[in-house]
Amino acid sequence: MTTDEKERELTLEREIPFARELVWKAMTDPEHVNRWWGPDGFRNEGVIMDFRVGGTWTFEMVGPDGTRYPNHSVFKEITPPSKLVFDHGDGERMWFETTVTLQEIDSGTLITLRQLYPSRESRDEVVTKYGAIEGGKQHLAKLEAYVRENL
Repeated sequence: MTTDEKERELTLEREIPFARELVWKAMTDPEHVNRWWGPDGFRNEGVIMDFRVGGTWTFEMVGPDGTRYPNHSVFKEITPPSKLVFDHGDGERMWFETTVTLQEIDSGTLITLRQLYPSRESRDEVVTKYGAIEGGKQHLAKLEAYVRENL
């Protein structure tokens, strides 16, 4: 990884005590992913997911205060059950590239969520303005809770 990439990335990890295949299912099956995706208090509406390389995933994330955030992603790489790469934006611009890796470990699965931004400034904006680090931690905690309770 280049120094430039390190300055533009945001990476979060979480170990969860479930098989990688279950985590993959929760993250990639539209029936499941849209029931937990997002930080605490958020829900998704108007979801359309075409889960294939080149396919899109669009929805509006609705915040606790009713604010609507358009989401538009394009799947770039799908390697079941270990890797998912997609560009993520709002339909007008691409905000970042997301790479999710699922690694089998003795205690279950290590999830690594990496976002690569076009610039350090754009990464810092998302961290500061939208609380991306805390939101990402909540997001992964919701995934763990969903797998525990539903799969």
